[in-house]
Amino acid sequence: MTGFHGEDFQDVTFEKVDYSEKRLSGKTFSNCTFVSCTFTKTIFNACTFEDCTFDKCDLSMVQVKGSTFSQIKLNGCKAIGILWFDIRIPFARHAFTISCADTNISYSSFFGMNLKKAKFTRCVAKEVDFSECHMQEAELKGCDLEGARFSGTDLSGADLCGAQNYQIDIQGTKLKGAKFSLPEATALLDSLGIIID
Repeated sequence: MTGFHGEDFQDVTFEKVDYSEKRLSGKTFSNCTFVSCTFTKTIFNACTFEDCTFDKCDLSMVQVKGSTFSQIKLNGCKAIGILWFDIRIPFARHAFTISCADTNISYSSFFGMNLKKAKFTRCVAKEVDFSECHMQEAELKGCDLEGARFSGTDLSGADLCGAQNYQIDIQGTKLKGAKFSLPEATALLDSLGIIID
């Protein structure tokens, strides 16, 4: 399908749709797939995305305020500069859940969000704000976390194996049961001011 005519879409695949810098209002997408679509600076106004997959799409700088996202998958996408904390979370059934693989989510913010068991695999997450997030059992495997912020974050049981370039304050972050791999894990000592010779 090439356009968004109508309000409710279920089990629809959209390919190579370019909706850059436009406004999409009051649409509901359930179990839909977006392939090679461009949504740069698109405004999603009061839209619902449930069980949707974005494959090789450009979602950079989209505005999500007032929209609902549940069970979202981003594969090979460019999704930079998104203020995810602006989404609407009305009730548990539509709780925000996200899974990203091989996706650039740099300069985005999840500040204060519930990201329990969220999956970020081999993602570029430079300068991403994960401050005050609940990230118990989340996966950040193989991610580039240069400049990412984890102030006050609960990373209990999280898996950061293969992640690199992170700076985490181990005194201001919950890390019980979190998994790290060497040599990157030595960066955890930076916040203690310890010098390893």
